[in-house]
Amino acid sequence: MIWRDDASLPVPDWAAMHSEAPVSTDDAGLFAYYDAAAMTWLDALAEALPSDYRTSGTENFLLLSAQPPRESALVLRTCEQALQAIKGRLGALANDEGYGRYIVLVFASLDEYEAYVSQYQGDTDEAPMSSGVFIDAGYGHFASWHDGLDELEAVVVHELTHALLAHLPMPHWLHEGFAVNVERTLLPRLADPRLALYRPDEMAARHAAWWNATTIQTFWSGAAFHTANDGVDLAYDLARTITALAARDDEAAFRAFVTAATGDDGGARAAGHALGYPLEHLVEAVLGEGDWAPRPAEWTVVDAS
Repeated sequence: MIWRDDASLPVPDWAAMHSEAPVSTDDAGLFAYYDAAAMTWLDALAEALPSDYRTSGTENFLLLSAQPPRESALVLRTCEQALQAIKGRLGALANDEGYGRYIVLVFASLDEYEAYVSQYQGDTDEAPMSSGVFIDAGYGHFASWHDGLDELEAVVVHELTHALLAHLPMPHWLHEGFAVNVERTLLPRLADPRLALYRPDEMAARHAAWWNATTIQTFWSGAAFHTANDGVDLAYDLARTITALAARDDEAAFRAFVTAATGDDGGARAAGHALGYPLEHLVEAVLGEGDWAPRPAEWTVVDAS
């Protein structure tokens, strides 16, 4: 194993690991190489963490958690079921090709979760509170600090959707719109209005007060999803809503848009070509008339994930 020397917890140097991968082997050999590296990594991470962590696995997943064996088995079963359900929902858009099993990290506390996730953030990044995250760095994996199965199930569905779409260069808002809509489709309880913090009219008022010609650029660039302010939940809600609107009328056109959309312009070119209308029309349907067009030249951060 080759480890990053700038990490406080064990993180492999995946660029170096890639360069050391066997070149004269088939896909099965490469899968075995990366799967063995993943297991070694999780064992090292378990030793370094303060709680009593252990690794367990199934055909498609490796899980590191401090849960008792029965709870870990339930999490793994949930992951396997979610994988099949999400692949069925996404169809040809989903891609789970790769080497090594999916990795799920369930941390025993928020502090341990944040200590781990911080290793993938820049010194000046302002991270919002999150239940989980898909880390597309070297060996894509997802992490959460919720060990209750109901909460963790939603995290698994959300982050696994990101993992299955990670091969596409779509803008961040579209990634999140997909993930939230798949969550609500596969886990209908999440769409129950009785569980919402705000009534529809209250949410509409919050949107109207927050979005303007300046703040909408943080939505298109992806920056709005990475800041610790009141706009984060509004960004997710707007992403969910306009993604559903784009998919509503012509599924073939929407899928063409999804495969062509890129983060450098927020998906604007792809919208014109595949959907047949400017991207800002989707926002107008939610917020009314306004200066909603993506303007990449004004972005300080361009998210191309």
